Amino acid sequence: MFCLSRLFTLTTAKHPAIVHCCRQMTSSSAQPWIDLDVPASELRLDPTLTCGQAFRWKATGSSEWTCALWDHVIDLKQTQSSVQYRVLGQLPAARANVEEALRDYFQLHIKFDALCDAWAQTDPDFEQLRKTHVGVRTLRQPVVETLLVFIASSNNNIKRITMLADKLCQHYGQSIATEKGPFHTFPTLQRLNEDPDIEGTLSQLGFGYRAKYYAKTVNMLCSSHEDPEEFLLGLRTAPLDTARTELLKLSGVGPKVADCVCLMALDKSDAVPVDTHIWQVAQRRYVGRVLDPKEGPEMLKLLSQDHRDKAVALARQLKASKAPTTKTYEAAQQLFIHLFGDFAGWAQGLLFSGDLGQEPKKKPKPTPSKRKSTQSLPPANERKMRLRSNVKE
Repeated sequence: MFCLSRLFTLTTAKHPAIVHCCRQMTSSSAQPWIDLDVPASELRLDPTLTCGQAFRWKATGSSEWTCALWDHVIDLKQTQSSVQYRVLGQLPAARANVEEALRDYFQLHIKFDALCDAWAQTDPDFEQLRKTHVGVRTLRQPVVETLLVFIASSNNNIKRITMLADKLCQHYGQSIATEKGPFHTFPTLQRLNEDPDIEGTLSQLGFGYRAKYYAKTVNMLCSSHEDPEEFLLGLRTAPLDTARTELLKLSGVGPKVADCVCLMALDKSDAVPVDTHIWQVAQRRYVGRVLDPKEGPEMLKLLSQDHRDKAVALARQLKASKAPTTKTYEAAQQLFIHLFGDFAGWAQGLLFSGDLGQEPKKKPKPTPSKRKSTQSLPPANERKMRLRSNVKE
């Protein structure tokens, strides 16, 4: 393992800092498992790490997930009663308190059950959601990683976003050897800025038109701020509108990406990223119910009269719209905030994961008898068809 990791790094000999680090590295022995003492009702790893908010955790064993974070390679394991962790390896300069960092990462001070209790008073369907999607938490991720990964998320799917994140780490990050193989840290903005042709490099790695977004964003942040990561972290204490405005100045960042970063890295629990799916959820689940003469008052009973009137106005605006626009994006977002309050972003995340299977099923189209089945195609053509169906670009 060590030789392969070192061989990869030596191919980037123009970056001596990485080469020096890898020369010092040895395969670390795994530490014992430590229990986080968090019940499954509060945290389930599988749905939380695979629902489209984190893209670098790898399934490496039975109920085990592994990732390089905070200069450590961290192993997580779901048990019947809790979640355990251990450190598989680390960089020489690693200083993080891993348990504290994990508790912060999963925001374990926020009680998922209590949030579901509150949401269920507005929408009783959350009682079912909390059972079918137990422990789906919103993460508090490193801000640079969240920003750069979500720039790759537009018009993309989870499999391909994961591939691009892996390539970014393998090329620019630092390798840590472990008994489960090498894992790579996420690169810093300064490290990316050292590449004089980052756009060209990323184009060769398969980033396509997004390569120029990365080049412009990295240059803008590094040229405008002595410590660009500190600047981004400073947005955690800024109001939501201020944080969103600053993010929207960056190349490749639109409203949805900005709101994803605000929600998952900048402590804006009321940020509600709205994509086509969530816009449809708002239309299907809430617009009609808010406007219904009987159900509406019950759903809005906890709101002040002013907020009730605003929620009804937002629902009417959404009902009159046949497709998402900038204005209806904001209307859907504000409707979620009025209904679910300060943790509307968390509620949206649970709805995104579950949606109770209420989306109408499409009837399969009948296949004409004269049409040849795709199963009879040659293997090469069949592989091309599958590839096109998986990539949403």
